[in-house]
Amino acid sequence: MFREINLYENYGSLALKSMERRNSIRHKRLKFSFSLTIYLIFFYFCKSMRSINQITSFKGNIYAVMYARLLVLLLLLSVSRMMMYFFNPQLFTGINVFQLFLIWFYGLRFDVVSLSILASFFVLGNSLPFGFRRNKTFQKILNYLVLISSSIALILNMVDVVYYRFTLKRLTADIFNYVANNGAFTEVFPSFIMDFWQVSLVSIILVLFMWFSFYRLGLNRKIEKTSWRFYTWQSLLFLLSMSILLIGIRGGFQLKPINIIDANKKVASSLSPLVLNTPFTMIKSVGQNAFQEKNYYTSHELEAIFNPIRSYTKREATPRNIKNVVVIVLESFSAEHIGFFTQGKSFTPFLDSLFTKSLCVRAIANGKRSIEGIPAVLSSLPTLSNASFLNGPYAANQIEGLANTLVQHNYKTAFFHGGKNGTMSFDAYAYKAGFQSYYGLNEYLNKEDYDGHWGIWDEEYLAYFGAQLNDFKEPFLASVFTLSSHHPYQIPEKYKDQLPSGKLPIQKAIAYTDLALKHFFKQIEKQAWYPNTIFVITADHTSEGASLAAKNSLGQFSIPLAFFAPADSGLKKVILQRPVQQLDVYPSLLQYLGISDTIVAFGNSIFESHNAFAINFYNQKIQVFDSDQMLIIQDDIALGLYDYRTDSLLKVNKLPADMNIPLQDFQKAFIQQYNNRMISNGLKNN
Repeated sequence: MFREINLYENYGSLALKSMERRNSIRHKRLKFSFSLTIYLIFFYFCKSMRSINQITSFKGNIYAVMYARLLVLLLLLSVSRMMMYFFNPQLFTGINVFQLFLIWFYGLRFDVVSLSILASFFVLGNSLPFGFRRNKTFQKILNYLVLISSSIALILNMVDVVYYRFTLKRLTADIFNYVANNGAFTEVFPSFIMDFWQVSLVSIILVLFMWFSFYRLGLNRKIEKTSWRFYTWQSLLFLLSMSILLIGIRGGFQLKPINIIDANKKVASSLSPLVLNTPFTMIKSVGQNAFQEKNYYTSHELEAIFNPIRSYTKREATPRNIKNVVVIVLESFSAEHIGFFTQGKSFTPFLDSLFTKSLCVRAIANGKRSIEGIPAVLSSLPTLSNASFLNGPYAANQIEGLANTLVQHNYKTAFFHGGKNGTMSFDAYAYKAGFQSYYGLNEYLNKEDYDGHWGIWDEEYLAYFGAQLNDFKEPFLASVFTLSSHHPYQIPEKYKDQLPSGKLPIQKAIAYTDLALKHFFKQIEKQAWYPNTIFVITADHTSEGASLAAKNSLGQFSIPLAFFAPADSGLKKVILQRPVQQLDVYPSLLQYLGISDTIVAFGNSIFESHNAFAINFYNQKIQVFDSDQMLIIQDDIALGLYDYRTDSLLKVNKLPADMNIPLQDFQKAFIQQYNNRMISNGLKNN
């Protein structure tokens, strides 16, 4: 008898729904109070600006005008930062009005740092102790520099209002790698603007208000009379101005300039994105992709705590005829969309049925992006920094992979993705990981099946995938990554009135992909290779959350993971009472198939009962899971410890005063192995 272990026992309960309703009312009150305050600030600010602008002495004082303009920019930067809460109150629970304003106030320090960096040339130019600083052309250059950079800063803050829902972290410098390697970005970006038009509208209003206010506080370009007194006085003011600028860039008088982690000194880690601003996190993460070598433990101590060198003996229960492997990775398939896990409204009737015949668990994703999820599933390789492995400084490293191993055992290997060849470097990864063939959009002949954004519709592409499998010589490994459940969540016109809708637009797209999977399995179930195959079905990462429990740093990593073998009815009888993650797929399949090769894998076989754990990285923090607890760590500092099985909302931080936490010892050992192997190119067993 199959029994699915729910990691979040109060998920979907009546108490939880009641709490969601109360939180919704609280959020509306907070949004109203905050909106009213912002309106009053802008009203009186505009009124004061009108009065100030009429004072001739003010317009003639270059320092007064400069700092008044900077004050405008600071106010708008802080307002755009707080739009993160205004548009996503459900992601930041337990805040009252007073705390919200404290968060706004604490964040001003980080806003000042960003503004000081962005406006450094503006401040420098206006502070120079020379008469040409009032020159019309010189002033135009300074003004355009600060206005353009500040406009970009405001827009980045507003972009993060939406992007945060999917990644649970402020944008960092790795976004440039993502855009550069995502061929469909330019096609999808216009739909983002339209779908989230409220955010786009607020962005435009803030930018226009900034330009208007900036020029309302105009400078009288009178010729300054130069003399030794002028140069002496202005030189002193220049030094003072540069000192203020330097203090602003450093974020205060402390020993070291403030960094991203300093946001946690004033607020809980879950609220730090409201204190930070996106320009700050992007600036501070530039050039920080390289790992530092760690030496927490001696080599003997390290291997005793965590050793990624793996080798397994075959499960006795595995039928001898099962050799083929099909790995299906579903785009953005959060566990909360699947009725098998929630026992509520389901958008996946086919998967619900299939999972009853499978070894199926609510697993923990190792990342929040596809470019992180695919290597985790197929190479047992996590991403523990802002930069993914594929676009990071260690991309040239040799890596293990399911395909690399199975090729040594005479497997035919192929990777399928209906998106544009080169998207997120999936084709480059596939070849690096040992796949002999890559099938992308270029290899798909009927371009009429193109969805207009990402690639081929899932139904048609899965049918194509099945047809290709029929031509493969056994044994084979084939992996397919779907795409129709990616934003903008389009589905074919013929299904728009047939599929269920939910709280989120993605849920209809989830239902479409589920239907496509139903047709795919019906297509292949009569093939001779079908009973000789084990199927793995999982997700690359989660989508934005619909329910309260799916919106925090626990629920936002909750995905399905199923092992289904038509000829192995015993799989569904396996009971797991420990955490399972994407990293476990590769070693689990090797043990299931009876392949005893020695590999480097950062996960473990699900068929092993000891040393079960899970790990992921989000918002500059590492989360580590054992069977009962989840530990949140940033820069070796423990921030939170939660009994995630009984506290899915992460309300009770049980961090002990003595800080002696076994999970932290494991995390250090894991990081030492990960960092040092990444640096030394030790990700593959030689």
